[in-house]
Amino acid sequence: MKNISLKTSLVLVTIVLTMSSCIHDEFEEPPVTTIPEGTILTIQDLNSIYFSDSVAQGTYKFTEDYSVYATVTMDDKSGNIYKSAYVQDGTMAINLHLLSSGGLYEGDSIRIYLKGLTLVTYSEMLQLDSVHVDDNVVKVSTLKYIEPEVVTIDQIKTGGYKGKLIKLENVQFVDGDLGSTYADEENLITEDRTIEDETGATMIVRTSGYASFAGTALPEGRGSLVAIAGIYNTTNQLYLRNTGEVIFDQRRFGDVDTLVYYGFDDIENGTPVSTADWANIAEVGALFWTGNNNGENGSVKITGDGNENTNWLILHELSIANGVMQFSTRAGLLTGASLGVYISTDYTGDGNPQNASWTELTANIATSPSGSYGDWTASGEVDLSSYSGDVYIAFKYNSDAGQSGVFYLDDFLIFS
Repeated sequence: MKNISLKTSLVLVTIVLTMSSCIHDEFEEPPVTTIPEGTILTIQDLNSIYFSDSVAQGTYKFTEDYSVYATVTMDDKSGNIYKSAYVQDGTMAINLHLLSSGGLYEGDSIRIYLKGLTLVTYSEMLQLDSVHVDDNVVKVSTLKYIEPEVVTIDQIKTGGYKGKLIKLENVQFVDGDLGSTYADEENLITEDRTIEDETGATMIVRTSGYASFAGTALPEGRGSLVAIAGIYNTTNQLYLRNTGEVIFDQRRFGDVDTLVYYGFDDIENGTPVSTADWANIAEVGALFWTGNNNGENGSVKITGDGNENTNWLILHELSIANGVMQFSTRAGLLTGASLGVYISTDYTGDGNPQNASWTELTANIATSPSGSYGDWTASGEVDLSSYSGDVYIAFKYNSDAGQSGVFYLDDFLIFS
């Protein structure tokens, strides 16, 4: 038994020594694949190549060593696009159709090796087809985010921003889309929503049913959004990267906070205006503003008598901030009399308004021929944003001897 144990031990020692002689101090590394660079092109060069007369059948395949440097502006991790990315350089933008999802992320600065890739258009969007991230892409750096270009809806529709990262300001979703989500998350159906600007120009926001934010409710306000300007055949459309870039934190067009409104529909016809809200003061002469009411519509008016007159119709003290004023006037039989609208920050509300400082505001005031009446005239939006705090607003009628005329005032509104 001792002889057997000794032999066994000798065999084991021999095996260990043999194995030790086979162990290397350094591990073997896999071969490094180098992606050639070749001639450098821009995305604008790609566009020129594709739309040149030499390109047949709507495709162009690169057979030599070329590269283009660009930055990723939209990846597919949100699910709003699939096996796809948008990149742009200092000239233009292009879509990358990837062989598999992932691998490219917003802010990646990359070099795209073009040999073997094909230039195509997919529904009028220029595209590099069948991009293999490992074989065709070299990451130069990361987190190199591109600032979106601020444009208008009408500018996008010119076709000069295809594939680019853009920012729209002062837009909102149309009334008919409010209450909806970006897409049909439950049934994974892609849907279109519509935004509009204050000119009435509209554009589609297209969202995949697979997008991570498909089931998010549309914001109801107005503001800015960042998106990729896409196109599908002849339809311009926007692709959102995430809803954090949809900042609708302002009121919708037309939404206001009304500070005061006077339609004068309850005014008594033919009697001088005498309310707690309006002071009716004859500084010179004996004219006063009176009610004008036919039983359905009311207004106030002042009628000249051919003498020298200065009359004030002064609204009660009002505290404003970022205010806007609107009103309507009508004139008739004018022979030199005038009407203006004024603001004061030092009028006390008592006594002669002549003792305070008044600034005339710019507004459209009605006029008329001397022998007839003119039409109602909208004042336009009178900007009061330079005034903050307590103010008085007044309408001042003036006439010299021999001058006369009639002025009507209605639909007086101040809002913020």
